[in-house]
Amino acid sequence: MIDRSNPFYPDRFALKSCELVRMAERDALSIANLLAGMDPWQKLGYGAEGLAKFLLQNDPFLHRYKVMIAGKLAGVFCVQYPWLRGAYISLIAIFEPHSGKGVGAELVNWLAGQMRGRFRNLWALVSSFNTRARGFYQRQGFVELAVLKDLVQPGYDEILVRKMLTE
Repeated sequence: MIDRSNPFYPDRFALKSCELVRMAERDALSIANLLAGMDPWQKLGYGAEGLAKFLLQNDPFLHRYKVMIAGKLAGVFCVQYPWLRGAYISLIAIFEPHSGKGVGAELVNWLAGQMRGRFRNLWALVSSFNTRARGFYQRQGFVELAVLKDLVQPGYDEILVRKMLTE
């Protein structure tokens, strides 16, 4: 039975500058290939095969979306829900030439809107060396809470960040 009260029930969401479209299995490898050539995934040694496996995993609580702008692939947005009394951004990537133009902020704001009245937390992990992503999360109102030493690879730490939502 379909749970229409789930904030991720529809397969498509129209946002101001983009559209979120539920990712199909056929999309995973091409998206994984793009991600494998980008930091932090490249620096951490993620290959396209491992990223495709993540995108294809059988997890009913992982909501995977292609970010589309003018009918073309512009990024990927994956959210684990529910997660620690909120939602966890497990992957967000905006591809060139759309990066740095506010699409990521729009995705975070959309997710916050989906969670308001349900839960008070948005969560994410960010690689400690990824200063651009750390700045992005800080600008979105996330606070760095904990350092997870050597989580993905020895010598590389991840930082747990949280945004508390207000009513």
